[in-house]
Amino acid sequence: MDYLDNSFDEEAYRERQQRRERMKEQKRLQEKKRAYIRKLIPFIVIGVIAVIAIIAAIVWGIRALSSNISQKKEQKIQEEMVQAEAMVTPTPTPEPTPEKVVVQNMLPTTVELPDLNEGYSLNTGSASNAISEEDVQSQYASLINATTGQVLVSRNGGDRMNPASMTKVMTVLVASEHITDLEDVFEVTLDDTDFAYVNDLSCAGFGAGDKVPVKDLLYGAIMPSGGECCHALERYVADSEEEFIQMMNDKVQELGLTGTHFTNSAGIYNENHYTTLYDISMIMKAAIENDICREVLHEHIYNTVAVAEHEEGLELSNWFMRRIEDKYTKTEVMGAKTGYVIESGNCAVSYTIGTDGTVYICATGNAHSAWRAIFDHVFLYDKYVT
Repeated sequence: MDYLDNSFDEEAYRERQQRRERMKEQKRLQEKKRAYIRKLIPFIVIGVIAVIAIIAAIVWGIRALSSNISQKKEQKIQEEMVQAEAMVTPTPTPEPTPEKVVVQNMLPTTVELPDLNEGYSLNTGSASNAISEEDVQSQYASLINATTGQVLVSRNGGDRMNPASMTKVMTVLVASEHITDLEDVFEVTLDDTDFAYVNDLSCAGFGAGDKVPVKDLLYGAIMPSGGECCHALERYVADSEEEFIQMMNDKVQELGLTGTHFTNSAGIYNENHYTTLYDISMIMKAAIENDICREVLHEHIYNTVAVAEHEEGLELSNWFMRRIEDKYTKTEVMGAKTGYVIESGNCAVSYTIGTDGTVYICATGNAHSAWRAIFDHVFLYDKYVT
């Protein structure tokens, strides 16, 4: 038989009571802590917002200060640059209009300046190519109305070709623009005559040691196409052959020509020595506008001063001018320059003036003979000149 144990464990009871008291105390402390935190939260939020606002204000202030410093620095730099530029760059003054060079001992004026179109651009839009190979046999041919700038007829007029001695129109033009005394005496040297001999060029006939006025060199370069005259003109005008060639190409640029480049003054063949009939026609136009060139290109026969081998001087002749006047009689051919190298055949550039004052410039290249070049000019003038 079992008996119930009604004994009471007082010690265990006390422990349970103590645990309950501790738990209550902990709960009370937690509640108190949470209440305290709840009271602090508004202050924390306000503090955080205040800190953010302070940081934002500091950043804004730094940026504003930096921007202000940068602006002041940039303004100072600009002011210093303006002051420096004002010190370095002088106040621009209008450039004076260059005075025309007065040439002493000018050639007698026998050829008046005709009415020419302004500038050196051409209108090729309505150019005719209706010329048969029987009538004009040159591979290249063009006829230009230089009073209006209109190309009247063209066969390969814009194609690159070697100008041969037509080059000497530019040579004499450049030289003429830098000569101030046509009677200034200049000595032909062995270098000049060797230049013509070594390159198998035509000669005017001057010898080493001959002292001649520079005007005789101009006539000698054009009329008999004298290579020694071209070389002597290079020395007279420039310090070197290279500098004179550069002057020729500078003149090409000045005229606005895009199809021409020179490597020598005499027309010696070179792959980089080229032009077009349009360009050579505009070079002839520029020469017509030059008083000295216009006279030299027009001359048929010219006698130089006495030289060592010729006491009565050299008789120079423009072969093209003397022969075309017998074949073409409608108007007078006023000036011309021929040329020949194997690569370009016989070529020529000339001009005439119609009865109404219109100026026509004719240029041909790669004819099979010198006479054929003349006949091609005659045909074009006969057909188109008024």
